[in-house]
Amino acid sequence: MSTIVVIAVLLAALMHASWNALVKGGDDGWLTSAMIAGFAAAGALIVAVFFVPWPQAHHWPWLLGSGALHGIYFSLLVSAYAYGDLGKVYAIARGSAPLIIVVLSAPLVGDVPGTWEIVAVLVVVAGVVALTFEPGQIATADIKAVALALLTGAMIAAYSLFDAVGIRTIGPEFEYATIVYVSWLMIFAAVPILAVAFFLRRGQILPYMRAHALQGIGGGAIAVTSYALVLFAFANASVGSVAALRETGVVFAALIGTLVLGERLGKRRIPAALLVAFGAGALKFAA
Repeated sequence: MSTIVVIAVLLAALMHASWNALVKGGDDGWLTSAMIAGFAAAGALIVAVFFVPWPQAHHWPWLLGSGALHGIYFSLLVSAYAYGDLGKVYAIARGSAPLIIVVLSAPLVGDVPGTWEIVAVLVVVAGVVALTFEPGQIATADIKAVALALLTGAMIAAYSLFDAVGIRTIGPEFEYATIVYVSWLMIFAAVPILAVAFFLRRGQILPYMRAHALQGIGGGAIAVTSYALVLFAFANASVGSVAALRETGVVFAALIGTLVLGERLGKRRIPAALLVAFGAGALKFAA
Protein backbone atom coordinates (compact mmCIF):
# COMPACT_ATOMS: atom_id res chain seq x y z
CA MET A 1 0.00 0.00 0.00
CA SER A 2 1.55 3.30 -1.09
CA THR A 3 2.14 6.20 1.30
CA ILE A 4 -0.38 8.44 -0.48
CA VAL A 5 -3.08 5.79 -0.07
CA VAL A 6 -2.23 5.38 3.64
CA ILE A 7 -2.48 9.15 4.18
CA ALA A 8 -5.79 9.30 2.29
CA VAL A 9 -7.29 6.47 4.36
CA LEU A 10 -6.08 7.90 7.69
CA LEU A 11 -7.56 11.30 6.83
CA ALA A 12 -10.79 9.61 5.79
CA ALA A 13 -10.85 7.75 9.13
CA LEU A 14 -10.51 10.98 11.10
CA MET A 15 -13.22 12.69 9.05
CA HIS A 16 -15.54 9.69 9.33
CA ALA A 17 -15.21 9.57 13.11
CA SER A 18 -15.90 13.32 13.20
CA TRP A 19 -19.23 13.21 11.36
CA ASN A 20 -20.25 10.17 13.42
CA ALA A 21 -19.60 12.28 16.51
CA LEU A 22 -21.91 14.94 15.08
CA VAL A 23 -24.68 12.34 14.71
CA LYS A 24 -24.16 10.90 18.19
CA GLY A 25 -23.75 14.30 19.84
CA GLY A 26 -26.67 15.95 18.05
CA ASP A 27 -29.90 16.80 19.80
CA ASP A 28 -31.74 14.22 17.68
CA GLY A 29 -29.92 11.39 15.89
CA TRP A 30 -32.43 10.97 13.07
CA LEU A 31 -32.74 14.68 12.37
CA THR A 32 -28.98 15.20 12.54
CA SER A 33 -28.27 12.31 10.16
CA ALA A 34 -31.01 13.48 7.80
CA MET A 35 -29.63 17.00 7.84
CA ILE A 36 -26.08 15.83 7.11
CA ALA A 37 -27.32 13.50 4.36
CA GLY A 38 -29.52 16.23 2.92
CA PHE A 39 -26.81 18.87 2.73
CA ALA A 40 -24.35 16.29 1.34
CA ALA A 41 -26.87 15.31 -1.33
CA ALA A 42 -27.62 18.94 -2.23
CA GLY A 43 -23.96 19.76 -2.74
CA ALA A 44 -23.37 16.48 -4.58
CA LEU A 45 -26.29 17.18 -6.91
CA ILE A 46 -24.81 20.52 -7.97
CA VAL A 47 -21.46 18.86 -8.68
CA ALA A 48 -23.01 15.88 -10.47
CA VAL A 49 -25.22 17.95 -12.76
CA PHE A 50 -22.96 20.88 -13.61
CA PHE A 51 -19.31 19.94 -13.14
CA VAL A 52 -18.62 16.30 -14.04
CA PRO A 53 -19.60 13.95 -16.90
CA TRP A 54 -23.01 12.30 -16.85
CA PRO A 55 -22.89 8.55 -16.01
CA GLN A 56 -23.49 6.08 -18.81
CA ALA A 57 -26.44 3.66 -18.79
CA HIS A 58 -24.45 0.71 -17.42
CA HIS A 59 -23.12 2.86 -14.53
CA TRP A 60 -26.50 3.48 -12.92
CA PRO A 61 -26.93 0.04 -11.27
CA TRP A 62 -23.65 0.59 -9.40
CA LEU A 63 -24.64 4.10 -8.31
CA LEU A 64 -28.18 3.13 -7.28
CA GLY A 65 -26.99 -0.01 -5.50
CA SER A 66 -24.31 1.89 -3.61
CA GLY A 67 -26.80 4.54 -2.56
CA ALA A 68 -29.23 1.91 -1.28
CA LEU A 69 -26.54 0.10 0.74
CA HIS A 70 -25.31 3.37 2.25
CA GLY A 71 -28.87 4.36 3.12
CA ILE A 72 -29.40 1.11 5.04
CA TYR A 73 -26.02 1.60 6.74
CA PHE A 74 -26.96 5.11 7.88
CA SER A 75 -30.26 3.85 9.32
CA LEU A 76 -28.61 1.02 11.26
CA LEU A 77 -25.90 3.36 12.56
CA VAL A 78 -28.36 5.92 13.91
CA SER A 79 -30.37 3.11 15.56
CA ALA A 80 -27.21 1.75 17.21
CA TYR A 81 -26.30 5.17 18.58
CA ALA A 82 -29.71 5.32 20.26
CA TYR A 83 -28.58 2.49 22.58
CA GLY A 84 -24.78 2.82 22.80
CA ASP A 85 -22.16 5.52 22.96
CA LEU A 86 -19.83 6.65 20.16
CA GLY A 87 -16.64 4.94 21.37
CA LYS A 88 -18.23 1.50 21.60
CA VAL A 89 -20.71 1.46 18.69
CA TYR A 90 -18.22 2.99 16.29
CA ALA A 91 -15.46 0.54 17.20
CA ILE A 92 -17.68 -2.54 16.90
CA ALA A 93 -19.25 -1.43 13.62
CA ARG A 94 -16.00 -0.39 11.98
CA GLY A 95 -13.88 -3.16 13.44
CA SER A 96 -16.15 -6.09 12.57
CA ALA A 97 -16.26 -5.22 8.87
CA PRO A 98 -12.65 -6.11 7.83
CA LEU A 99 -12.99 -9.79 8.78
CA ILE A 100 -16.05 -10.13 6.53
CA ILE A 101 -14.31 -8.23 3.77
CA VAL A 102 -11.12 -10.29 3.89
CA VAL A 103 -13.14 -13.53 3.76
CA LEU A 104 -15.24 -12.39 0.79
CA SER A 105 -12.84 -10.13 -1.12
CA ALA A 106 -11.07 -12.98 -2.94
CA PRO A 107 -14.17 -14.60 -4.49
CA LEU A 108 -16.09 -11.36 -5.04
CA VAL A 109 -13.43 -8.77 -5.87
CA GLY A 110 -10.38 -10.83 -6.77
CA ASP A 111 -8.19 -9.47 -3.94
CA VAL A 112 -6.35 -12.43 -2.42
CA PRO A 113 -5.01 -11.52 1.06
CA GLY A 114 -1.52 -12.56 2.15
CA THR A 115 -0.72 -14.35 5.39
CA TRP A 116 0.41 -11.25 7.26
CA GLU A 117 -2.57 -9.28 5.97
CA ILE A 118 -4.87 -11.90 7.50
CA VAL A 119 -2.91 -11.76 10.78
CA ALA A 120 -3.24 -7.97 10.88
CA VAL A 121 -7.00 -8.16 10.29
CA LEU A 122 -7.36 -10.75 13.07
CA VAL A 123 -5.61 -8.32 15.44
CA VAL A 124 -8.24 -5.74 14.47
CA VAL A 125 -11.01 -8.23 15.20
CA ALA A 126 -9.43 -9.11 18.59
CA GLY A 127 -9.64 -5.45 19.54
CA VAL A 128 -13.29 -5.37 18.52
CA VAL A 129 -14.07 -8.43 20.64
CA ALA A 130 -12.40 -6.76 23.63
CA LEU A 131 -14.61 -3.73 23.09
CA THR A 132 -17.75 -5.77 22.59
CA PHE A 133 -17.62 -7.92 25.71
CA GLU A 134 -16.91 -5.46 28.49
CA PRO A 135 -17.42 -6.98 31.99
CA GLY A 136 -20.64 -5.92 33.70
CA GLN A 137 -22.15 -4.52 30.50
CA ILE A 138 -24.92 -6.91 29.59
CA ALA A 139 -27.94 -4.67 30.03
CA THR A 140 -30.70 -4.90 27.45
CA ALA A 141 -29.70 -1.58 25.88
CA ASP A 142 -26.11 -2.74 25.59
CA ILE A 143 -27.12 -6.00 23.87
CA LYS A 144 -29.18 -3.98 21.40
CA ALA A 145 -26.27 -1.60 20.81
CA VAL A 146 -23.88 -4.50 20.11
CA ALA A 147 -26.35 -6.28 17.82
CA LEU A 148 -27.10 -3.14 15.83
CA ALA A 149 -23.40 -2.25 15.67
CA LEU A 150 -22.59 -5.71 14.29
CA LEU A 151 -25.35 -5.37 11.69
CA THR A 152 -23.88 -1.99 10.80
CA GLY A 153 -20.47 -3.66 10.40
CA ALA A 154 -21.98 -6.22 8.03
CA MET A 155 -23.46 -3.40 5.97
CA ILE A 156 -20.07 -1.62 5.91
CA ALA A 157 -18.58 -4.81 4.49
CA ALA A 158 -21.37 -5.02 1.90
CA TYR A 159 -20.99 -1.47 0.60
CA SER A 160 -17.18 -1.64 0.73
CA LEU A 161 -17.07 -4.74 -1.48
CA PHE A 162 -19.76 -3.36 -3.77
CA ASP A 163 -18.02 0.00 -4.15
CA ALA A 164 -14.60 -1.55 -4.68
CA VAL A 165 -15.95 -3.38 -7.73
CA GLY A 166 -18.05 -0.38 -8.78
CA ILE A 167 -15.25 2.18 -8.78
CA ARG A 168 -12.88 -0.23 -10.53
CA THR A 169 -15.54 -0.83 -13.19
CA ILE A 170 -16.41 2.82 -13.76
CA GLY A 171 -13.02 4.36 -13.01
CA PRO A 172 -11.16 3.46 -16.23
CA GLU A 173 -14.06 4.56 -18.43
CA PHE A 174 -14.01 8.31 -17.91
CA GLU A 175 -12.35 11.20 -16.12
CA TYR A 176 -13.34 12.26 -12.59
CA ALA A 177 -14.96 8.86 -11.94
CA THR A 178 -14.43 9.08 -8.17
CA ILE A 179 -16.24 12.42 -7.96
CA VAL A 180 -19.08 11.13 -10.15
CA TYR A 181 -19.42 7.97 -8.06
CA VAL A 182 -19.41 9.63 -4.64
CA SER A 183 -21.76 12.41 -5.80
CA TRP A 184 -24.48 10.07 -7.04
CA LEU A 185 -24.19 7.64 -4.13
CA MET A 186 -24.66 10.55 -1.70
CA ILE A 187 -27.74 11.64 -3.63
CA PHE A 188 -29.31 8.19 -3.64
CA ALA A 189 -28.28 7.39 -0.05
CA ALA A 190 -30.07 10.50 1.21
CA VAL A 191 -33.47 9.35 -0.07
CA PRO A 192 -34.19 6.57 2.48
CA ILE A 193 -32.65 8.59 5.33
CA LEU A 194 -34.79 11.63 4.60
CA ALA A 195 -37.86 9.40 4.17
CA VAL A 196 -37.36 7.79 7.60
CA ALA A 197 -36.72 11.18 9.23
CA PHE A 198 -39.88 12.59 7.61
CA PHE A 199 -41.91 9.63 8.86
CA LEU A 200 -40.54 9.80 12.43
CA ARG A 201 -40.09 13.56 12.84
CA ARG A 202 -42.68 15.12 10.57
CA GLY A 203 -42.93 18.85 11.16
CA GLN A 204 -39.59 19.06 12.98
CA ILE A 205 -37.16 18.86 10.06
CA LEU A 206 -37.17 22.49 8.86
CA PRO A 207 -36.97 24.05 12.37
CA TYR A 208 -34.10 21.68 13.22
CA MET A 209 -32.27 22.56 10.00
CA ARG A 210 -32.60 26.27 10.68
CA ALA A 211 -31.19 25.83 14.17
CA HIS A 212 -28.31 23.52 13.15
CA ALA A 213 -27.56 24.51 9.55
CA LEU A 214 -23.82 25.01 10.02
CA GLN A 215 -23.52 21.61 11.69
CA GLY A 216 -25.35 20.02 8.76
CA ILE A 217 -23.28 21.76 6.09
CA GLY A 218 -20.02 20.91 7.84
CA GLY A 219 -21.06 17.31 8.45
CA GLY A 220 -22.20 16.88 4.85
CA ALA A 221 -18.93 18.25 3.46
CA ILE A 222 -16.90 16.00 5.77
CA ALA A 223 -18.95 12.91 4.86
CA VAL A 224 -18.57 13.46 1.10
CA THR A 225 -14.84 14.18 1.29
CA SER A 226 -14.23 11.22 3.59
CA TYR A 227 -15.78 8.69 1.24
CA ALA A 228 -14.21 10.22 -1.84
CA LEU A 229 -10.83 9.51 -0.23
CA VAL A 230 -11.91 5.93 0.46
CA LEU A 231 -12.99 5.41 -3.16
CA PHE A 232 -9.60 6.71 -4.28
CA ALA A 233 -7.98 4.13 -1.99
CA PHE A 234 -10.25 1.31 -3.23
CA ALA A 235 -9.13 2.08 -6.78
CA ASN A 236 -5.44 1.86 -5.83
CA ALA A 237 -5.12 -0.80 -3.10
CA SER A 238 -6.57 -4.04 -1.75
CA VAL A 239 -10.12 -3.54 -0.49
CA GLY A 240 -9.37 -5.61 2.65
CA SER A 241 -6.34 -3.52 3.51
CA VAL A 242 -8.15 -0.25 2.93
CA ALA A 243 -11.15 -1.33 4.99
CA ALA A 244 -8.97 -2.45 7.90
CA LEU A 245 -6.74 0.64 7.81
CA ARG A 246 -9.88 2.76 8.11
CA GLU A 247 -10.37 1.21 11.54
CA THR A 248 -7.79 3.60 12.94
CA GLY A 249 -10.91 5.74 13.15
CA VAL A 250 -11.86 3.88 16.34
CA VAL A 251 -9.02 5.65 18.14
CA PHE A 252 -10.25 9.00 16.86
CA ALA A 253 -13.80 8.05 17.90
CA ALA A 254 -12.66 6.98 21.38
CA LEU A 255 -10.80 10.26 21.87
CA ILE A 256 -13.67 12.39 20.51
CA GLY A 257 -16.19 10.47 22.60
CA THR A 258 -14.16 11.02 25.75
CA LEU A 259 -12.89 14.56 25.23
CA VAL A 260 -15.88 16.09 23.41
CA LEU A 261 -18.94 14.02 24.30
CA GLY A 262 -17.91 13.18 27.87
CA GLU A 263 -18.19 9.41 27.47
CA ARG A 264 -16.69 7.05 30.02
CA LEU A 265 -13.25 5.73 29.11
CA GLY A 266 -13.61 2.29 30.71
CA LYS A 267 -10.68 0.10 31.68
CA ARG A 268 -10.54 -1.72 28.35
CA ARG A 269 -11.78 0.80 25.80
CA ILE A 270 -8.59 2.72 25.03
CA PRO A 271 -6.31 -0.38 25.00
CA ALA A 272 -8.83 -2.22 22.83
CA ALA A 273 -9.13 0.74 20.46
CA LEU A 274 -5.34 0.94 20.25
CA LEU A 275 -5.23 -2.79 19.44
CA VAL A 276 -7.63 -2.16 16.56
CA ALA A 277 -5.47 0.73 15.37
CA PHE A 278 -2.27 -1.32 15.70
CA GLY A 279 -3.69 -4.13 13.60
CA ALA A 280 -4.97 -1.70 11.02
CA GLY A 281 -1.65 0.15 10.88
CA ALA A 282 0.22 -3.14 10.42
CA LEU A 283 -1.57 -3.51 7.10
CA LYS A 284 0.73 -0.82 5.70
CA PHE A 285 3.51 -3.37 5.93
CA ALA A 286 1.49 -6.56 5.52
CA ALA A 287 -0.19 -5.77 2.22
